Order: sequence, then structure tokens, then C-alpha cells
Amino acid sequence: MKKSLHFLPLMVALAAGVAGAAGGTTAGTVITNTATITFSDDGGTPQPPVPSNPVTTTVLPVPDFTITPNQTTAGTLPTDAPDYTKPGQTQNAKPGDTVAFQYKLSNTGNVNGESYNLTTGTTPTNGVGGTGTGLTPAGVTYYPASADTNGDGALSTAEITAAAGKNITTISGVDRDKDVIFYQVYTIPTTATDGQTFGSSPTGTRRPNSVATNEPAAPFTQPTDSNNANLTTVKRADAVAIGPKAYPDGNAPVLTYPSVDTTPVTVTETGDVQTAPTTATTTKVTFTNTVKNPGNRPDVFDITSTPANLPVGATVALLDNTGAALKDTDGDGVPDVGTLAPGAVVDIRVEVTLPAGSATTDATKQPTFTVTATSSNDVTKKDSTIDKLLLPGVLFGDKTAGDPDPAPLVNQNAVTPGTPNSPTTSTQNILTSIPMAIKNTGGAPEAFTPVGTITFKTPTGDKTVPVSYLPDANCDGTADSAVAITVTPVLASGATYCLIPVVSVPDNAYPGSYTLNQTATGTTTGVKATDTNDTVTVPKTGTPTDYVKKTVDKASAKPGETLTYTILGINKSNGNIRKAVVSDALPTNTSFVSIATTTTVALPGKVLYRLNGAGAWSATAPTALATGVQIEVGVDSNNDNTIDNNDVLKPGEQFEVTFKVTVN
Repeated sequence: MKKSLHFLPLMVALAAGVAGAAGGTTAGTVITNTATITFSDDGGTPQPPVPSNPVTTTVLPVPDFTITPNQTTAGTLPTDAPDYTKPGQTQNAKPGDTVAFQYKLSNTGNVNGESYNLTTGTTPTNGVGGTGTGLTPAGVTYYPASADTNGDGALSTAEITAAAGKNITTISGVDRDKDVIFYQVYTIPTTATDGQTFGSSPTGTRRPNSVATNEPAAPFTQPTDSNNANLTTVKRADAVAIGPKAYPDGNAPVLTYPSVDTTPVTVTETGDVQTAPTTATTTKVTFTNTVKNPGNRPDVFDITSTPANLPVGATVALLDNTGAALKDTDGDGVPDVGTLAPGAVVDIRVEVTLPAGSATTDATKQPTFTVTATSSNDVTKKDSTIDKLLLPGVLFGDKTAGDPDPAPLVNQNAVTPGTPNSPTTSTQNILTSIPMAIKNTGGAPEAFTPVGTITFKTPTGDKTVPVSYLPDANCDGTADSAVAITVTPVLASGATYCLIPVVSVPDNAYPGSYTLNQTATGTTTGVKATDTNDTVTVPKTGTPTDYVKKTVDKASAKPGETLTYTILGINKSNGNIRKAVVSDALPTNTSFVSIATTTTVALPGKVLYRLNGAGAWSATAPTALATGVQIEVGVDSNNDNTIDNNDVLKPGEQFEVTFKVTVN
């Protein structure tokens, strides 16, 4: 039988200019390149394409990082000492305040999984930015971004208090091109005077990477960043805090108190939220909130309440701690708490009246009251707390769409590792990689029997085979045992049990997609559920594998180094092959250098080149290769300046392509 071949690319060619981060290609990245040969038989009939073996090159680590914002000193470098005359961040505070500065650590190197130590840079000297002595702040600590629980980009006093004991000295697990937000926190001395300044600067030092291959070879100096000075100026400040009863800073522990109503309800405080459950006969609930003046001068605080999800007919009243309506003591049209001295607190009441029998059909939409206190000295200073009713309610009906419980999913598909497609009738067990789950949604414990079948088309007709099931008790998608089960353990009400289906695929099954028909039946009640949308695919097999081979001269390389790929196309059959073409393209994270070819085909045969699979062939090798452009190389055995089915590669004849690139 006559054969011929042309070489098509199975390697995916990506742009040489896609280099990733400033640090270059990620350390440990394996640059993989594969060529492909396609061919036609001696009669000119195209044959299936054949991939070469893949070749790989590993990129070496080049770690680096930055901490920003930097101080504003002209030309400052990461290794410079803090300059408190030109701080990158400033703020005002009063004596005794704890201040927080947000910083961003960015992994600008090419190494994943980086860790850094956080220390404090040198402090300012007397006279910097103010008068007096003692410009070193107390208690410099660092907190993760998670301490900012309301996501406003700053740490409040309540958030700092809530984060006590969660301070950090290291930042870990930072991948390339990733940023990590952290906060530097320190306290202004209570003895500070107006106009004094206090400053600090976080210093980061890279720690050796826990993955040995991600650490540069010795000698190597770990990078640091220390030019991040900040400065705090002591000034008079206006502020406000409102929170649950006795906890105006919004840091209430989990505790309860009875409301002041005729029929009291139990109010629960947690953090900055209060909740109160109601019954079908409840008609009034009164919350107590505490307002505080954390500023350093007297202030009047206006009180407002914004309700959401109120039952029809419900009303809200703002009262003082005696039960009388709040007055407008400063005449601005908004009720307030009167004048509070610095540090003083006062209680107010939020009285909710509602119709008896009030209920909800959605537990996520309970009546909520956002109570806000606003400074009259500075209306930009305000604080809010949440009071929430917990109404009774019940739903009864079918499971709704989007429920995360087990449900038939459309067309999950598993591809078998491949079948010989032979005329035999033996079978091979194939894990479907389609995790299944059975949930007991009934009220009583019950075991369930899973049963499944799948029908394959074969040369001798349809063949139906059973599905067996391997246990996956922890539901991680991996079978716990190779021994199939026929019935699940007894499942408690609401419990879930996971399974991995296994299919016996006939060796002579035709390629194609086949549907699994699966049923789970309760062993006690007979309740039944089906899943008939999952499929198993049998792929085409039997393609030749030895007509093309590819190698690379380096198993690892740094950015800027040259890689030399050698691609060998050879006729290893015992008949002629025609129209033999090798195709290749730039691997990801590389740039083109050159390409050259030699061949054992006798003169006047010669090597020709073509780009992107179209246009005229040329005997001159290209000197540049644009992003995404594919290069083809073939042997013009009859010297007619084109590659077609008239060009023959005899048994044993070959051509070798040398393809050079640089690592970005």
C-alpha cells in the first residue's frame, strides 16, 4: 500500500511577546514544544496527523517585590532608609489614638508562593515635622487585609480592637503579579500635644522560598523594601461611634439583655449588630443603642434610622433612654442626643411597632434598621450600627432551581483512555470521572441502591453493559476504594453519599458519545431518582507515532537564553510517502531567532519554506516570525518549487529542522 505524509502542527503556538510579569516568565514554567507530521499515502490520500514527542525547558527563578506607597523623596530606592521629611502617607490623630496605614506588597518577580518578613524601619528624630520630643510611636504592629471587615480600605478603632491577637509579622503565599494589602498600626501617646508628629515605616524582607527550585542559586542576597515612611500629625479631631447597648465601638461580645417592652423579648448583641426574635403575638420590640463621643471636643450627634424589609403597617420611633422622643437640641431639623463631652456616652432607644402575626417568607430579608449617628462639628464624621428583627416564617414546597444538592446536570462527559477498536469482545474498566451523589432528602434514615447501564455500538450490534460504583465517602471526587458497592450505607435525613461510576467499555466499541442511564432507589421506601444526561466518549485510536521526533538542548533556561529545537521528519515506513511537511510555531514565552533545514533527499531535491499554510513556497528560510505565525518546512523532491503529492520521501529519507528561540 502506498503512503505519503505532510507534517502539521499539534503544538499550540503562542505569541513570543506575551512575557507575563515584569520579572519575566514564571519560575518553574515548563516551556513545552511539539511538532506534528501529516502525510498522504503514495496515492495522494491524506492520512491522520502525527504529533512528535514534546520537549521541555524550565525557567529559573528571579525573585523581586515592592511595598507601596513609597515616601515621596526624589529618586528613592526600595533599599533607602525611611525619610520622614517626605512621607508617602499622612494623617491626623488625637492623643491616645491608634492609627493605621494601608500598604500594598506586590510580587514583581517571577516566583510563585513567596513569603516576606515585616519589620519596622528606623523612627524619626526630634523636630521632624513638628515640635517637642518623643516622636517614636508606641506599639507598632501589622495586620492583614482581613482586619478591614467592612472593606473600606481603612482600619477603624473597632476593627483594630476586634483584630487583637491577629497581628502578623510575615506575609506568605504570594504568587507572581499578585498584591497583598496589609496595615501598619501604632498608637499616639496620650501625652502628645497638638502639632507633634509621629512616624513609622514598614520594612519587608523576602524569605527563602519553601520550594527549593524557586530559590536562586548562591550567592544571592534577599531583596528588601524600606522606603515607605508615613507620618501622623496630632490635631483636634471630631468623631462619633454608635453600637449595640454598652458597646458604642461596635465590639460587643455575644451576650443578651431583655428589652424594655411590656412583653420583653431577648436582644442578642454581637459585634456591631443586635438581633431580636419575635413571635406571632409580638407587637413591639425596643432596641437600646449606645452613642459615644470619641473626639477631643464636645459635639452634638444627630440620629437617623433607615429601615429595610419592614412588614406592612410597621413603624419606627427614636427615643431617649427615658422613653421620650429624641429632641432636636441644635435646631438643624434632625433629632439628636444633645451635647456630649469627649469620651462621654449616652443610650438611645429604637422602638419598632408591628402588627401581630408579622412573618416572612424569606429568611434573608428580615426587618433591618441601620441607625446612624452624625457629628454636628463635622458632618462627614458618622457611624452606623444594625438592629434587626428575626420574624418567624416557614416555606413548604418543591426544591428550587439552583439548589446545591445533588441534581442531574446536563451532559457531564468522561473520555475513556482509549480502546483498541479491535474485533475482540473483551472489555476494560474505565473510571468515568463523573462524581455522583445521593442525598437522603426524606425524614428517616435509609440506604439506597445505585444502578446504571450504558449501551455501546459495536460491529456485532448494540452491547449493553452495567455500571458499577466506587465509594467516595468524603465527596472529594476520588474513589476511596477499588471495590464497588451495590448499596450505600444507611444515610441520615439530609445526609449525602458520593459515588464514582465505572463503565466496562467493549474493546470493539465504535468511537462516539454514549449516554449513562442511572437510577438510585431507596431500599426501604422505594423512592427513586434518575440521571440520564451524563455521557462517556470513546475516542478514535490507532494513529502512527514515529514519523516525527523533537528535542531541545536545554532542560532549564533563564530569560534571555537561547533554546535550540531539533525536529526530525523521517519516513520509517517501507513505502514512499508524499507531500511531507513539518509545521511548527513559537512556543509560549519565547521569541524567534532562526530556522535552518538539512535533508538526505538527493539533488535536485531541495528544502522549501512557507508561512501560515498559504502562499508560494520559498527556498529561502525566513529571518523573522511574527506572533501567531506558523512556519512549514517541506522537501521539494522533484525541484518544481512547490510541495505537493508529486514530492516523494523514500523509505529512510529524512529532513532535519533546527529551530532557535530565546526565552522572554
